[in-house]
Amino acid sequence: MFSQKGYNATSMEEVCRVTGRSKGSIYYHFKSKEEMFMYLIKLNNEEWMEAWMAKEAAHETTQEKLFALADHYVDDMNNPLSHAVNEFMSSQVVTEDMLNDMLEVTRLPYKTYEQLITRGMERGELKKESPTDVMYVLNGLINGMSMLYYEKDLEEIRRIYKKGIEILLAGIEAPAEKMTEEN
Repeated sequence: MFSQKGYNATSMEEVCRVTGRSKGSIYYHFKSKEEMFMYLIKLNNEEWMEAWMAKEAAHETTQEKLFALADHYVDDMNNPLSHAVNEFMSSQVVTEDMLNDMLEVTRLPYKTYEQLITRGMERGELKKESPTDVMYVLNGLINGMSMLYYEKDLEEIRRIYKKGIEILLAGIEAPAEKMTEEN
């Protein structure tokens, strides 16, 4: 319902009607509509990460994986729950607990991205840098460009994401002669 109608337009009464559960039953598991929504966001992000891990395994080089990651983000832009998240964050008085919950959710990919970058450095594909710093730059690039959803069509967004990864790689790829010496 959050995906179809948005966060604000979804009432607990509708959730009860659609699920066939009483308010008491729902409130037994979730203190509030916000908590239930945060739970759904966490589940959605975990599924996103599982799908990414499957896609990542299909690619050999760090460069291929980074381009696949960009495609994975673009492919997910039509996920209606993502739009409900934007609505939720822009329309709510965000408590410190809600902010911490949202930050926890957004940090889910950090370890995976850092491992991808670290492996690229270990294989000599990427310059030796702080993997954490590069992870933050990658995450900022990919998440920041998601705002293009409101301005461009998906194919144009895909092209710009690819360009972003190319620019990032231009700064962090190991020189070709170093890669061949180490391999």
